[in-house]
Amino acid sequence: MSVIVEAHLVRVHINRVAYQSPNPTTGEALYALTDIAKHEKLYREVEGDEEDEQIPRDETLIHLTQDEHFYSQKVFDILVNGDDHEIDTKEITYARVVDLYLGSGGKPSNEYLVKYSHGPVENPSGTLAPGQKVKVKDGMRFRVAGTGES
Repeated sequence: MSVIVEAHLVRVHINRVAYQSPNPTTGEALYALTDIAKHEKLYREVEGDEEDEQIPRDETLIHLTQDEHFYSQKVFDILVNGDDHEIDTKEITYARVVDLYLGSGGKPSNEYLVKYSHGPVENPSGTLAPGQKVKVKDGMRFRVAGTGES
């Protein structure tokens, strides 16, 4: 027995503008509804302390509720020790760079030396110390090296 899901229209808000969208819809259709740029991601606002939900730009089925809010945000492509990463913040902390390094199979250490290059005008290159953060731009490169025994 096949079930046919009939879509009806609901009002959603994307970047503070109201739109009518079929419900259910797909991530690809939501991106197309407002012509979200390729270098941006769409997020569903979530109440409370939870992280907002990133909407995939594909055929994943998305169930909407009336007057739900979404927003788009630029993402930056960066390299950490040659591995590609997407981040959706305009700045990155020392701790986040180290986490990306370790998440890509980097070797644990007591301390890390973090160098960066190809950065924006404000900070084109340099060293990032624990507790510091720097502005990012597309193509920025980070090199992480362990300096202590693990």
